[in-house]
Amino acid sequence: MKINLHASRLAGFVCAMALAAAAHAQGVHSATYDIDIPAESLRDALQTLALTVHHKLLYSSELVDGKDSLALKGSFTAEEALRRLLDGTHLSYEVTADGLVLIRAAAGNRNSSMTGGQAAYRMAQADHAGAGGTRDVPAESSAATAGKRSEDAEDDTLEELVVTGTHIRGVHNDSSPMMTIDRQYMERSGFTNMQELVESLPIDFKGGSSGSSETAQFGPASTSQNLTRGTGFNLHGLGSVSTLTLINGRRVAPSAEGQFVDVSNIPLAAVERVEILTDGASAIYGTDAVAGVVNIILRKNFDGAETSATYGQATSGGSKEGRLSQTFGTSWSSGDTLVVADLHQRDPLDARDRPYIAAAGGAPANGPTYLLPDRTAGTLLFNLDQTLPDGFDLATNILYSHERVIEKQTYVGDLFYSNHPVTNQESGLVALGYKAFGDWRFELDATIARVETVTDFTFSDIPTGVVEFLIDDYRDRFDTWETDLRGDGSLFSLPAGNVRLAVGSSYRKDRVNSTRDRVIPALGLDVRARDERGVTSGYGELFIPFVSRAQEIPGARRIEMSVAARYDDYSDFGETVNPKVGLVWTPVDMLDLRATYGTSFRAPSVAEKSLYTRGVQVTSDIFDAPGGGTVPIFYLLGSTPLTAEKAKNLSVGFTLKPVPGGELSLNWYNIDYRDRISAPPYEQDALLHPNQYGSLIAPLPSDAAAQAYLNQHLDAGDVFIDFAGTGATGVRYVIDLRQANAARTRTSGFDLTASYPVRIKDDTIDLNVAVARIDKILNSLTATSTPINEVNTFEQPLKTRARAMATWLHGSFNTTLALNFSNSYSDNEVFPSVPVSSWTTTDFNIGYNFEHSSDSFLRGCKVALSVTNLFNREPPLAPDPYYMMGFDVYNADAMGRFLSVHFTKRW
Repeated sequence: MKINLHASRLAGFVCAMALAAAAHAQGVHSATYDIDIPAESLRDALQTLALTVHHKLLYSSELVDGKDSLALKGSFTAEEALRRLLDGTHLSYEVTADGLVLIRAAAGNRNSSMTGGQAAYRMAQADHAGAGGTRDVPAESSAATAGKRSEDAEDDTLEELVVTGTHIRGVHNDSSPMMTIDRQYMERSGFTNMQELVESLPIDFKGGSSGSSETAQFGPASTSQNLTRGTGFNLHGLGSVSTLTLINGRRVAPSAEGQFVDVSNIPLAAVERVEILTDGASAIYGTDAVAGVVNIILRKNFDGAETSATYGQATSGGSKEGRLSQTFGTSWSSGDTLVVADLHQRDPLDARDRPYIAAAGGAPANGPTYLLPDRTAGTLLFNLDQTLPDGFDLATNILYSHERVIEKQTYVGDLFYSNHPVTNQESGLVALGYKAFGDWRFELDATIARVETVTDFTFSDIPTGVVEFLIDDYRDRFDTWETDLRGDGSLFSLPAGNVRLAVGSSYRKDRVNSTRDRVIPALGLDVRARDERGVTSGYGELFIPFVSRAQEIPGARRIEMSVAARYDDYSDFGETVNPKVGLVWTPVDMLDLRATYGTSFRAPSVAEKSLYTRGVQVTSDIFDAPGGGTVPIFYLLGSTPLTAEKAKNLSVGFTLKPVPGGELSLNWYNIDYRDRISAPPYEQDALLHPNQYGSLIAPLPSDAAAQAYLNQHLDAGDVFIDFAGTGATGVRYVIDLRQANAARTRTSGFDLTASYPVRIKDDTIDLNVAVARIDKILNSLTATSTPINEVNTFEQPLKTRARAMATWLHGSFNTTLALNFSNSYSDNEVFPSVPVSSWTTTDFNIGYNFEHSSDSFLRGCKVALSVTNLFNREPPLAPDPYYMMGFDVYNADAMGRFLSVHFTKRW
């Protein structure tokens, strides 16, 4: 499976795409094909068959893993070929009324297909047929037989499949762009953890005010409470608080006082795929899905045991890591269960091991500075699905992780800092489904989740060892409870198919409690954040097929519309209603055109709210003066009172499939924010751009006025840090850099992906390209100020990021080469600004599958060697006068070449 940006198909997994026009023309009931498939894995054989006969094969990846097929050579109908490939595998197939071929366990070995609302299937070969459209039915399948099979199949399987971007089973919302990343892509890329996956995506940005990355503390994440140095998704650089992250379609407790879901402790061994909806989805999932939705789908339908071990090390000195994962699964006639245990340990990356950081002043020689912290983590996952009598079914999921992080940093001036946060994360889900009348199904689920971090902070003088500042028992806990009742099914039929409806309601409560004990100086208990919020919601979603292929209307192979609306009532920010409408039009078989429009409403997170309660910090600094030279100034940190963000989202795109297996997708987006929560940029030349800061810059005409201004804040209990060492003397300006609702933020750009498999005799070369382009992020700080374009500036989103990947499949070998590109830009942290070079790195992975080995131990084994940053390219130099890292920590990394070895054994 490639990394493809397109409207999600039924299961979100498109293994290969091919046009079926020729098959339509000659009639597939009698069509025969020249087929030459060697004895190989069943997965590869099915992919080859799908490409050859242009049929759609839907199956669980876990169902076919570890199975082999016999060689097949000669002239066969599609059904004859499929029957022979499945011979001896204990698998069978069924055909739906749409002609979709479902591969499943044979009678007596069938698993429950209930997934608690999530798809666990791979689609090998699909055309552009939508719901109700005509699809090819394999030869020898009469209409009556297909109808009978489809009745059983849809009852059991298709009607339970829900993909990201819709609440309606069996419907793929093609109007919304979707990126799907499956296990095959992750394995071929050589990823060992979720951090590597997140940071490889061009659409993701490591920075932002919430600091949702391991290097957060070395960038301007002023509002961050990322105590664990966790990793979260931040789509299109709009902030991690604007990206909703789900696990199996449900919310989990976020970290950093509610600012992002830390995915670093989710083991890849437990992940089946990751679905990324790349446009706003507030009408579907809730108001915080402004930039998009990430849905992490865990593995299901796994029989047996699998052991995975990984060891890796940076070749330039520094970090090394080890990981051990164990998976157990079993299934029976009415259900299945899965258990995954994962242990991970990584040594820190000390900045002293990177000469360019030391040269910039960010790594004093008299003590360690952990650019990446020491990390030890363990995760346990349990999943159970069970079909019950009388149309009921049950799904449960339990996730627990324990993590210890050690941070150390040495500052210029003989000051040493350390802390060691310990985090426990747990979540539990129980979902009860009921198949009612017709194709209607209802589900009631309840989720409870908690993330709790306990740590301390110590600042000590290096020569004397005296502790100068100590915070003990820093406790940061976030709890969330949610219950959701939903139902969906058909309302009535149109000539193009069934009109489908989903309705539901939910209640969620979030609670944060963050306290610390300030021991030195002895200031006692300090409440950093203590807040709770209740959200009552109701939603509805309608799917309307206007035109299908069966109607044979020229210039309109299909036209489908989706309409959704959601009502949310926040206990602290009032009510909001957000609609979304999407349209997909297929004028010819090879082309899909799509468009969506919706609105969003995001209430401030509890972390953003709590910043206001902590008072104001006044800091003196030296900035560039308007008339030349420099001048002392005051700048303010903290927060103003906040209101909710409002946004309008527009998305337009297309998917083109000009040749069998090839796909090109492009999606353009435009988001218009009002009252977006942000902090003005810290720029030492800010006084030279008064039109951009507007009323945020205030003059102080004299030393007396500056002292009076400072005294006013001190009397109010605010903190003063004399960074410039001048006190109020000479200060002539105040710059307000507090978090606030900016007047307006406008952003636009496009995401492009392309994929194409090249077949050369018995070999296949899979080509993939993903490009993320941000044209602008125009941020107007006040109603009258000139917008600031944040794109292509230091520690802000870049205009262009890309990843190109080629995988060569040769027998049991697979070899992957990937190029990662970041464009050049300007470092505006210094005056005058300096250019930062573009950065291109190369990743390499080679693997071998022993599934055909005659040796009993080697059979079921996979080994792989992966190299990240193959040529050990250093990050481009970028002066940073504040953190002095010497490079942009949000747009590059300092790991250098990293080698890792992977071993997996299927028992």
